Amino acid sequence: MRKDLTVKELLVMGGGLFSMHFGAGCLLYPVTWGADAGTSVYAAYLGVFLSGIFLPWLGYLALARGRGTFLELIRRAAPRFGLGFIVVLILVLGPLFMLPRITAALWAGVVQLLGWQFGSRLPELAFNVVMYVAAFAFVSSPGKVVERVGRVLFPVLLCIVTAVIVQSIATPIAPRVPPVFSENATVHGFLAAYAVGDLQCALTYGLVLVHGIENAGIEKSRVSRNLLAIGVVGLGLLGLAHFGHMIAGANTGGTIRLNLSATYVQMVVVLWGALGGSIFLVALATASLTATIGIISSTGSLWEKILGGRASYRTICLLTCAMACAVSMNGIDAIVTLLSPVIDACYPATIALALYYGFWPNWQSPRGLFALKWALIAATALGTVGSFHSYVKLLGLNAPLFEKFYAALPLSPWTMSWVPFTAAAFVLGWMTGARRDAAAL
Repeated sequence: MRKDLTVKELLVMGGGLFSMHFGAGCLLYPVTWGADAGTSVYAAYLGVFLSGIFLPWLGYLALARGRGTFLELIRRAAPRFGLGFIVVLILVLGPLFMLPRITAALWAGVVQLLGWQFGSRLPELAFNVVMYVAAFAFVSSPGKVVERVGRVLFPVLLCIVTAVIVQSIATPIAPRVPPVFSENATVHGFLAAYAVGDLQCALTYGLVLVHGIENAGIEKSRVSRNLLAIGVVGLGLLGLAHFGHMIAGANTGGTIRLNLSATYVQMVVVLWGALGGSIFLVALATASLTATIGIISSTGSLWEKILGGRASYRTICLLTCAMACAVSMNGIDAIVTLLSPVIDACYPATIALALYYGFWPNWQSPRGLFALKWALIAATALGTVGSFHSYVKLLGLNAPLFEKFYAALPLSPWTMSWVPFTAAAFVLGWMTGARRDAAAL
């Protein structure tokens, strides 16, 4: 058994991790963030970095310090609540939202770029089936997922994405224009990246990384250290990609105002023409495939642990692919609009969990875990309130009493009402849980 990964192995796995995160968010958002920020792109990037890079890294730090999987970390504090929370989250991250969002965005980009028009949904269904069959081929061996992505898909993705960023900086499409929003650019960037869900991805990807590290022959006592190192490499690359794409978006000068991945596709067509667009299509497909692989594998691994071996990893992955393929047929706009609030409801608790395991000095203490339990419950409750508020606006519901209640919550304009309530719940749990440490002695 070895103590640490070699530099080459670290770069390969870090590249694989970057690729999995990249396809989950960079396909859709950073170019649009930059286009919206315009002349305030650097201030907006600071906010994006805090919520889109630092928070996910905090997730890997929590896994490393807590020496366990996402499931184990949350169930130490709240066994029943934690299990229910994980089940909801991995359903949303997997077949009900994140996976369909990725493949639906890819299909939308393909149709836009190639100018296809169909009178039937069969071509889209065939496309999704091919996509998930290819992903399943990669995830069939959980110990080799990150290595396969890092060796096969990462180099292709890195070359094409680097070329796009360099070209957009060397030949801007138009001068930068003022931002389209009125609030502080850093706050806007923080909230924009906050909504993507990379922290949840980090906490679930951790199990895939652990399989890869163990498969490389690293002794168990050094797995956490190597996990954190891979996180630094992968998220460092992701931070550079976000920065480059936001500058690329700002350099469109407000000339491209489309939705999600369509903005990226149109930018490449303007920069490189039809041939460049075709090359970019390869990157688009590669990024989608890498993220899909990571999410399917992590979903399969977590469900295998939850079910205690009653269903095999391969069977769970296959069912995940089938469900995601069906949901993808609803289209990118419907998927993002209808299910994004559910991700928002789950986010506060994952942040509380990551902060606790990442920074709390003695996270093993019964008193600390008791306080974390109430913090997780409070965070989820307030996150659910915020999610319901989103649905009220989305569906145009008449709920004046609820809207009045929500407006009275502190930090509600920034969807951060959960912060003071979660902090208060943790403090209260800490104060009332003093006897637990004494009982453990």
